[in-house]
Amino acid sequence: MKALLVEDDTAIALVVETVLKREGWTVRHVLDGASALEGDDAPDLLVTDLNLPGPQNGLEIAHLLRERCPQMAVVLMSGDYEESAMAPQGMAVLPKPFRKAGLLAAIAQAQDQAPG
Repeated sequence: MKALLVEDDTAIALVVETVLKREGWTVRHVLDGASALEGDDAPDLLVTDLNLPGPQNGLEIAHLLRERCPQMAVVLMSGDYEESAMAPQGMAVLPKPFRKAGLLAAIAQAQDQAPG
């Protein structure tokens, strides 16, 4: 199982990456949308911050990657309450700050909601 983590905050990225690896995921961590879109990876899971440096936000990255990987599960992380209250269809939103249990629940929700 391959996960792509897009997070520019190194402390948050370290926590998420550690949890994912302990759960058996192979993790590729990048800092921005441009790096996330490089290559022809086909991740099973995208965990991304909504607010990222660069021209694309996390939601735009998710939509672009879903064109390549239609069955990819998506978790959108956000520290903004208003953003985290609106979950796009087929994606899970994880409000920051969060605990391990919240991250794992969001991943399970994202996997359940991922397209066919």
